Amino acid sequence: MSSGYSLSSIDPKLLRRMYRACRPTLTEPNLSLNLEVCDYVNARQGSIPRETAIAIAKLVNQRDPQTTELALHLLDNLVKNCGYPFHLQISRKEFLNELVKRFPERPALRYTHIQRMILAQIEEWYQTICKTSKYREDFTYIRDMHRLLSKKGYVFPEVKTEDVAVLNPSDNLKLLEEIQKEEAVVHSAKLQELIRSGKPQDLQEANRLMKIMAGFKDDNVAENKKQVSDDVARLKRKTEIFAEMLNTAQESNTSCSDSNDTMVELYSSIKSASPIVTKIIEEEGHNEEYVRDLLQFNDVINQLTQKFQLLKAGDVSGASNVQISSTQKEQGLIDFDDEPISSDPTGKDEQGYQDLLADLSNLSFACNSAAVATKVNPLDFFGSGGSIALGTLSTSLQQPVPVTTVPISSSGAGLDLVGDLDSPSPQLQPNTAKPLDPFSMNFPSSTPAAVSTGPSEPSSVMVAHDTDDLKIEIEFLHSSGRTSGRFYISNKNSDALTRFKLLVAAPKGFKLELRPQSGDVVYGYSTRGLLQEFTLNSVSGKALKLKWKADFSSSGVSREEQGLAVL
Repeated sequence: MSSGYSLSSIDPKLLRRMYRACRPTLTEPNLSLNLEVCDYVNARQGSIPRETAIAIAKLVNQRDPQTTELALHLLDNLVKNCGYPFHLQISRKEFLNELVKRFPERPALRYTHIQRMILAQIEEWYQTICKTSKYREDFTYIRDMHRLLSKKGYVFPEVKTEDVAVLNPSDNLKLLEEIQKEEAVVHSAKLQELIRSGKPQDLQEANRLMKIMAGFKDDNVAENKKQVSDDVARLKRKTEIFAEMLNTAQESNTSCSDSNDTMVELYSSIKSASPIVTKIIEEEGHNEEYVRDLLQFNDVINQLTQKFQLLKAGDVSGASNVQISSTQKEQGLIDFDDEPISSDPTGKDEQGYQDLLADLSNLSFACNSAAVATKVNPLDFFGSGGSIALGTLSTSLQQPVPVTTVPISSSGAGLDLVGDLDSPSPQLQPNTAKPLDPFSMNFPSSTPAAVSTGPSEPSSVMVAHDTDDLKIEIEFLHSSGRTSGRFYISNKNSDALTRFKLLVAAPKGFKLELRPQSGDVVYGYSTRGLLQEFTLNSVSGKALKLKWKADFSSSGVSREEQGLAVL
């Protein structure tokens, strides 16, 4: 094993800080000492996040339970304060194997306090950075470990929203410069791992990243500008909701009090975004149309904040004199001919590698070899894990490759999705033969394609709508003048979407039939939690397009989304 796993190579200043924070004489976690370690990691960067993760893993596996508990509290503070560079390290297979090294292969009737703490932290990571992070595809092994522990019978505790709020991405408006600075930190952390790996494909990716960081390639500039535009659009939706709430308060002749948490939160978010909008206007001076739109939007923000302050002071008559400009054009649901057909130019498919079975082929449930009788440095086996481990640490480590099709025999035996989780099926084995570095950044970026069930034409899936909280997909199949399909509704936030109602309309010349919705609630972080089936019969040669409208409530606020889909 590489000498990089030896404590002697770890920064001594870092070790001293960590030992002070985890010394067994402490009766409870010392937040100031923990934050001192976090500040040191953030200030130094480079290889420090990796060294910190290795030292944490060793402290967690100490025999003294007090040291272990303090180390887990320190780990929690590091995850919540050190950002992507440390998130990348805790998502490594080696670290996760060490974290659960003392877990028995089958859970006992009662968990120990340490086991409960570890399970709680893995669940927090799984529910946040593995689902909501922009770079969630880099954290594949956390999802693997979560599924492995679940399969072994371990039950994860419920996560409190307020405890993990800091791990979810902020929806506050950011300048392009701030986004690029965050990207630079991410690229630097990835570059460290790619160079450390040394594999040919990783070195190629490292070369590409260095060109981007040096400014020779603008791969992410357009994407970052699009993110700013998306953030502005999201802020506009907030202002619309806020304006509706203010109008409701004005019509009911009531003042705005601090007890209305939703209204106060929207006010704070909109008011804090005003100077950022002003800065964007200064930076985008060359784009007159965009600047004109932002100036109008900034006026709306100022009008809304003024109206809120008047209503809060009880001056309802004064608030009624404040006229709010409109930045949203009304869009009819059935008017197809007055609106050009548009499609998402990005073609973005954010399904991700979410198949719960396809990437289990590299997991090993076998117990590792017995302890060596001779004295060895325990860190020489860092990452080998215990009874529960993700794969092995040999040079033949493999990363599962997405499968395009899986043939199913005509005998009707089908594919057993549950009975053989411990190893890949015979059909999947040829696709995992290529050895890859499990810690490289070339993680799978798409889900396996639909399973082929016969000679008929496969259905198509398109993303009709994708925002930070709602995703709508349409699966459809054209067959001899008839189109059948489904709308899939996914919730990307923790708050449930209630009273969900999907309206669909087709142009003249088509006969649309809708079946009842599968429900009216889409629970938090549910993928395809609600579906709406439809059939469409064409009686003319017109192009097929559907207009949809979704009405629902989120956090007690009524919402509406609509769009046009071309099938």
